[in-house]
Amino acid sequence: MSCGPDNWLSAARFAPFLNATGGNHDRALVLYDWHAELAAATFEVIHHFEVIVRNAIDEVLGEGQPQLPLKETWLLDFETLQPGAVKLVIVAVERSQRHQPMTRGRVIAGLPFGFWANLFNKHYEELWRQRLYRVFPHGAPARKDLAAPMERVRRLRNRVAHHDCLLAQDVGSVAAEMLEIVGWVNPDALDWLESRARIGDLLGAKPESNLLQACSAAGASAATGFSR
Repeated sequence: MSCGPDNWLSAARFAPFLNATGGNHDRALVLYDWHAELAAATFEVIHHFEVIVRNAIDEVLGEGQPQLPLKETWLLDFETLQPGAVKLVIVAVERSQRHQPMTRGRVIAGLPFGFWANLFNKHYEELWRQRLYRVFPHGAPARKDLAAPMERVRRLRNRVAHHDCLLAQDVGSVAAEMLEIVGWVNPDALDWLESRARIGDLLGAKPESNLLQACSAAGASAATGFSR
């Protein structure tokens, strides 16, 4: 009797891995294990990417501002943020533990990734031209060069956080976009992150890649490398 994860996985959860290996049960289990490692490695890169980018944004938009009170910071400034973004700040404040001071830094840590991604949409073009471009001193991107990649990171982040199947996702390309953006922020941070990233090695060691029929059927472009 098998004692593998297929004993506690739902049929729907395991189906993509069976389909991807032509119905071979043992290969599907190997692929499932590899997939879990890929998801962990992906979230590791997203973790560092998110912290690096959000701290760099706060450093620029919060220049010369105090940690308290929040009303004196960019986080509650309607001349800086759209109303929807200010609402997200208020929600983050309300969800935080009240026994600690609600500093700017604590709010920054509690905001969803979508808050940061949305700062690069078309509604923030003027903010970009005035201040936000300074977040990326080692590159010369336009706002639109960041809007689409940040949205792709957001979608991938949600998939990983909800343990969705990544077989048909171009993880390597999104990871490369994250590295490029980090390099625009801080080349030293890029070198540090590249030295720790495991995504490329894992993609290169994808098990039975010639049998991944589900990915081909979905029209996925499986990445085989991880470069900037």
